[in-house]
Amino acid sequence: MLKRALVLAMVFVLFSFALRAVSTQHPVPIKKDFSFFPREIAGFKAVRDNKMPEKIVKVLGVDNYLMRDYCNDHLCIGLYIGFFEQQQEGAMIHSPKHCMPGGGWLPISDSIIEINTPKGKLKLNRYVLQKEDEKLLVYYWYQGRGRKLASEYKDRLYLLLDRLLKRRSDGALVRLTVPLKKGSEKELKEFTRALVPILDEFLPS
Repeated sequence: MLKRALVLAMVFVLFSFALRAVSTQHPVPIKKDFSFFPREIAGFKAVRDNKMPEKIVKVLGVDNYLMRDYCNDHLCIGLYIGFFEQQQEGAMIHSPKHCMPGGGWLPISDSIIEINTPKGKLKLNRYVLQKEDEKLLVYYWYQGRGRKLASEYKDRLYLLLDRLLKRRSDGALVRLTVPLKKGSEKELKEFTRALVPILDEFLPS
């Protein structure tokens, strides 16, 4: 665990130096505005669009985002997509592991799983938090410039390469949350499978 943290710290330091060295970028907008995002996915219907305070949006540096609750008759799934036209110091994707714990929620498990989608196999992070008797299941991955990655290390390394070679640093964090109870993960997987091809219609490749 310590070795992994040291490697990640080294990657971030090198990445920061590279960001300073390469200043020219080409901001890349989303293909289609999130206002057109489907309001029904895999039998779940949109029931609420949530808005972050403008101060939080500025702190995150996100250019476009969707934060919406989808529900069927017995379960609700929270979807968040945060998109950056270009990433730079002070305006970059951050792992949910850094911001979700708090308010009594404590992480209890963290792994990478793989699911089949219409666009092929997808590796994503499976993250579980607990508060008293409640458990929250989180799926998330990094998507940008034609890649879908679970690994934060790989995302930062590809970001560095693409900034150097393509002058692009656009990218998105895709995160789904659901209460962890009997049957909820199965439904979350079905929702994720249906979501993946939709994302490709909105996020640049």
